[in-house]
Amino acid sequence: MVIGSESETVEFKLTTGEKNEAVEAMAAILNKHCRGTVYFGVDDSGFVRGQQISDSTKKDISRIIKGYIKNN
Repeated sequence: MVIGSESETVEFKLTTGEKNEAVEAMAAILNKHCRGTVYFGVDDSGFVRGQQISDSTKKDISRIIKGYIKNN
């Protein structure tokens, strides 16, 4: 299944191994557009490859995101 293409508000990452790059892209998207989506398990052409992730990976991604958010 193809879900579309990347844009200024949509970013695809094939695996959660790219979590740091994903969070950097997310920060850039939110700074510019105040909304956006980052998909894991999707290749650059928009084809959904899927990925199984553990709870610890979800927590790790949440921790990285929290580290990028500044409290004002």
